[in-house]
Amino acid sequence: MSNVASHFFHGLRLAPRGVRVKLTLSFTLMSVIPIIMLILMAGWFGLPTVREFYQLDRWFPILESPTAVTWWLLGLITLTILIAFLGSVYLTVKLIAPVVRLSQEAKEIAVKGEFDRRVSVMEDDDELGDLSEALNQLTAKIRTNMAELNKMGEKTNEINLEINKRVVMLSGLLQIGELLGSGTELDVVLELIVEKLATQDDQGFSLLLLQPVEDLSFTLKRTSQLDVNLLHDLPVEVGPIAIDCDHPPSQELRALWEQLGKPNLILQPVTMRAHRAGVLGMGNRRGSYLWMPEWLDLVKVFAKQTSIAIENEVLLRKAKTLAIRDELTGVYNERYIKRRLEEEIKRAIMYQRPCGLLMFRTKGLSAYRQQLGEPEAERFLKKVARFIQESVTEIDRVGRFAGNEIVVVLPERNKRQAMEISEELGRRMVTTFEEFMNGTTPLTLEVGIAENPLDGITGEDLIEKASASLHSIGVVAPSGGAA
Repeated sequence: MSNVASHFFHGLRLAPRGVRVKLTLSFTLMSVIPIIMLILMAGWFGLPTVREFYQLDRWFPILESPTAVTWWLLGLITLTILIAFLGSVYLTVKLIAPVVRLSQEAKEIAVKGEFDRRVSVMEDDDELGDLSEALNQLTAKIRTNMAELNKMGEKTNEINLEINKRVVMLSGLLQIGELLGSGTELDVVLELIVEKLATQDDQGFSLLLLQPVEDLSFTLKRTSQLDVNLLHDLPVEVGPIAIDCDHPPSQELRALWEQLGKPNLILQPVTMRAHRAGVLGMGNRRGSYLWMPEWLDLVKVFAKQTSIAIENEVLLRKAKTLAIRDELTGVYNERYIKRRLEEEIKRAIMYQRPCGLLMFRTKGLSAYRQQLGEPEAERFLKKVARFIQESVTEIDRVGRFAGNEIVVVLPERNKRQAMEISEELGRRMVTTFEEFMNGTTPLTLEVGIAENPLDGITGEDLIEKASASLHSIGVVAPSGGAA
């Protein structure tokens, strides 16, 4: 018993001040006072020597009546029980109940996650009140941290969305790059560019207005998520231009802007070799919207892809042209003419139709070249080729052979018709090239004629026959050279 009491009082010394007072008072009411009263009763009734020694008779009159003694005992016992009960009630109200309530509220906060809830602060200014306040501060700190985490989560979502947009943009650019590298038709590439640009904004649209470029054939107006009929004339202004809540359109662009429904708009010029070929744009219809610089950079990248697509098509056309054209004169080269002659012969045989061939050769060109130089010789060949090209019909094909012969394939023409054409050309050529024929180093123009199937059934047969029948223009063809 003494060990228990010593441990209890040692604990009281270590307890906080407010809780220590309450524990001391509770212990006094529940234990100390009842024990003292029991000791007094025991000394009064069971130990007369103790009563005499402490002269208790002076303080408590001797009750001679047994009934009085009994009532006296009952009263003391009742008073002891009442005091102990009051101590337990005090302990329950002041310590146990607040601790239980605090524990329940803390548990509800932890289980339900109600960090906006505040724990009721104890009225007494003691450690339980401090604990309640500390718990409220802890929940407030948790609320603050959770709010920061939510903000970080929102920021992370925004970053993820931005990353997804960049991935979509890069994938679109890669897809466009693959089409550019594979030689896909220009209209297909331009349609993909407009479509991919529109998908960069969830509520966006895109447009492309182009000017005619050389001899290319492609759609000049195209849109995505927008009515193409809203597009009219190409804007005069070059750009790049951003139209939003802070940047109204210029007077030159106001008509186009109003035609499109007054949207937020970015316009980026499409250029070819420093010349404007058109304009690429994207937009949306959000209210109070402001374009960020990265949007302008994005449209600029797609405009560059558009420029590359058009330039690639131009270069591809030129490459194809160079593959079948003679570099000096601009007429078809020998390989193409021979292939085309074979095709015309096959067609003529299938439909039982004639196919004629003219061959023009310049006699004395080597001496002319040595005397006046290569540039003068080339100038003469260019003039002859251009003259013949302009003198025949669109279905006829004019080409140059390596030996400086100019050859004309005449579909649907027989030998008589070919001879008439050669005579007409000969008369005009004599007049046109008189300066070359009567100079210090005279040149002589010769012509040879052949026809399928009279002179052969292959291209080589007709070329050999025409070469063998060459004669000066204005001179009667040698024997066998005319039909």
